[in-house]
Amino acid sequence: MLTIGTTSHPKPHHNALFILMYRGSVLTTSDSREYLVSIDHFQPKTQTQPVFCGGWQGQDVFACLLNAIPPGFQEVGLRDLLFEQDEAHYYLLSRARQLATWNDDHKFCGRCGTDFKNKHDTEHTKICPKCNLRHYPRISPCVIVAIRKDNQILLARGVNSPSSRFSNIAGFVEAGESLEQAVVREVQEEVGIKVTNIQYTASQPWPFPHQLMVGFLADYVEGELVPAPGEIAEAGWYDIDNLPQIPPTATISGQIILEQIEKIRQSQ
Repeated sequence: MLTIGTTSHPKPHHNALFILMYRGSVLTTSDSREYLVSIDHFQPKTQTQPVFCGGWQGQDVFACLLNAIPPGFQEVGLRDLLFEQDEAHYYLLSRARQLATWNDDHKFCGRCGTDFKNKHDTEHTKICPKCNLRHYPRISPCVIVAIRKDNQILLARGVNSPSSRFSNIAGFVEAGESLEQAVVREVQEEVGIKVTNIQYTASQPWPFPHQLMVGFLADYVEGELVPAPGEIAEAGWYDIDNLPQIPPTATISGQIILEQIEKIRQSQ
C-alpha cells in the first residue's frame, strides 16, 4: 500500500518511481504497459514539476503531468486503467492524478495572483509568499447511492455514458448541505423519486478530477421515475438476477450495488 506521511518531501532522485500523465491519460511503457517507471525510462525536467506522492514498496513515488508524450510511451485512459487495478494500485493512481492536477491548477495564488515558485517541504500545500494564503489540494465531496425497491435496484445511464453502461445516482454536495440531504436532493433531481433509510457504507477517491465519492444505500419511498433532461438518458428498476452491465468492483459504484444485492438476498 501507499505510505502517506508528514516527513520531508524528497526531490526526484534515481531510486524513485514516476507516474507520468498526459491530459486525461496515464502514460505506460509501449512494450510492457507498465505505468510505474524509473528515471532510466524518463528524465524529469524542470517544467514537469514532479509532485511527491508517498512511499510505495520502499521507494518514493512522484507524479508528473506532462505537456508531451516522451518516446517509448503510450496513452491509456485513466478510467480504463483504474478499472483494471486492485485496491492498492487504484489508490496510488487516484492520489497521483489528484496531486498532479492540484499542482498544475495552482501555479498562482487565487487571492492576489502571485506566482508560486516553491511547494511546502513537508505537506501538500502552497503558501503564497505575498499574502500568506494556503492552497491545499482541492477535494470535492460527492454522494453516490444504490437504491432498493423490493427485489429490484435502480440503475441509470448518464447522457454521456455508453449505451450499455449503467450505474447509480450520484452528484456533488452543495454548500451548507449534509451528505444525507445531498442524497435526497440528487435522487429527486435526477430521477424524480423519494428515498428513505439512507445508510452510509463506504467512500473512495475518484480523480475526475478531485472528487471523494461517499457511498450510501437507500430504500425507495414513492414517485415515478422521470430522468432529468440533459443529465440522465434512461433509468429503470432492475431485478437483481437480470442486471445490465454495471461498474466493476474496483469502483465504489460497483461495490455498493453488490452490497445492496446482498441485503436483498438476505431479506428474501
